[in-house]
Amino acid sequence: MTSFLHDLKAQNGRPSHNGTGRGGACRIHLVRHGRTAMNVEIRFRGHLEVPLDEQGRKEAWLAAERLASADIRGIYTSPLGRAREVANAVAHATGAPVTDLHGLLNLDYGKWEGLTKDECAERDPAAWRLYRESPEQAACPEGETLADAGDRIIEALRTIGERHAGEAVAAITHGVMVRLAIVRTAPRPPADWNVPLPTGSATVFEVEDGRVSIVDAAAATKPYLELATLR
Repeated sequence: MTSFLHDLKAQNGRPSHNGTGRGGACRIHLVRHGRTAMNVEIRFRGHLEVPLDEQGRKEAWLAAERLASADIRGIYTSPLGRAREVANAVAHATGAPVTDLHGLLNLDYGKWEGLTKDECAERDPAAWRLYRESPEQAACPEGETLADAGDRIIEALRTIGERHAGEAVAAITHGVMVRLAIVRTAPRPPADWNVPLPTGSATVFEVEDGRVSIVDAAAATKPYLELATLR
């Protein structure tokens, strides 16, 4: 990896300003962390410390490579190790500093942590139905409400935007948190909020004057969304 990082930094060269937001807007590349063994098993990770698997580590470096020319001025991360590993890869590629931000932490799944979707549906059918169909009204048993998690991720994006007006930033988080940000910011939220979201992918948001908007998404996600602007 050492030679790869050296080449990546060399390619990055002097910062370009092509990746920054419009005027005073902050452009945030919100990255879903790479794959883990529990992603393969489709089990809710929650606050568990689950390391990236081999594919997940490759996705971390690919995310770093994609962001190497985006003029990233800061990197924020969920404090969980699988997100921090991606943040560290981006830091090596861009030279930007890494800061933990609690608002990027994964949803607290409570009693559902470690379970599959089928197991959740079997144990708590009413709660699971709300989770699938009405996230803003849903709560994980003995865990967090999705409305609170949605508030948390939007506040995190606003905080980053206030600190980095006119700059580009990377933020590393978890799949459910990206999807909740999409639900809150898409001009027309998708009918099914569980949109395809590849591990290691980035969804791009802009923050200006406290307003958060979604402006771009991964190829697998984009067909399900109406975006504010595509560049």
